[in-house]
Amino acid sequence: MKQMIQKTLGIAALLAGIAMGASTALADYPEQPIRLIVPFSAGGGTDITARIVAEDMSKTLGQPVLVDNRPGAQGIVGTKEAAGAKPDGYTMVFVLQATLALNPSLYSATNYDPIKDFEPIGQISESPYVVVVHPNLGVKTLAELITKAKAAPGSINFASGAAASFLASRLMQQAVGIELTHIPYNGSGPAITDLLSGRVSLMLSSPVSVLPHIKAGKLIPLAVTGAKRSPSLPDLPTVAELGYPNFEVSGWYGFAAPAGTPKEFIDKLNQALVQALAKPEVQAGLEKSGVEGKASSPEELKALIASELTRWTTMIKEAGIQPE
Repeated sequence: MKQMIQKTLGIAALLAGIAMGASTALADYPEQPIRLIVPFSAGGGTDITARIVAEDMSKTLGQPVLVDNRPGAQGIVGTKEAAGAKPDGYTMVFVLQATLALNPSLYSATNYDPIKDFEPIGQISESPYVVVVHPNLGVKTLAELITKAKAAPGSINFASGAAASFLASRLMQQAVGIELTHIPYNGSGPAITDLLSGRVSLMLSSPVSVLPHIKAGKLIPLAVTGAKRSPSLPDLPTVAELGYPNFEVSGWYGFAAPAGTPKEFIDKLNQALVQALAKPEVQAGLEKSGVEGKASSPEELKALIASELTRWTTMIKEAGIQPE
């Protein structure tokens, strides 16, 4: 009996020690800078949004959240790197509709599982895309673009720096009955650079990437792709308003961590993220850049990823788009 009691007390002490150790680890976390992988080039919409939110999260966490741009293969390179990182709470990845909901169906090179390889932290934003053209194209409305494109199929080229932009462009072409020539880029930053120079004529982009150029008169907006108008461009009609009611595409951004990251760390990161998005100055910065801030719990982002993956996989198949 004495041995049994001693054994029981020993187990209890061990469990208490483990619990105390876990509690201490959480209290001390984070003890070093946190790496935030952005799987696209610096200067694009994802990069700008990531830096706005990461900067404020750093204040709450007491450690820098350092953006690490890892562009390549429509976001596949950086996203895969994050999936294989050590799940210790010191690696996050910027996730979006393109990398988690679209890439698996659009690119055969996608070598990560959107559901199994990541622990969602929280959503950051939700916003439509904006159809923009270079002034040299000579069109100022969607109707003029359609007329010009139908007169010479394939003569107008369009840029894409991510899977979402590419797919939205393809779906828009099908919806309005035109044929454009695709010019792919390694991120929205390089794509917009060539759009501004006139090397390419058209792009469907997140407002965050093109709003400053629209305001400067360097790019002409034709429409937004969401179900409603964008607060950043309240006078710009939706594609649906212009006579194509079945067309609607919106994008979203979020943060995730490698699968296996302890829930306690995920919750602490989510808390810092939610606190950042609750601040008027952060929301103002996002809105100024063309992004509508929207916070969520890890569970809500997980559900969004699953539903978006199902939705877009089905839509891509129905559109007859084959993986590249």
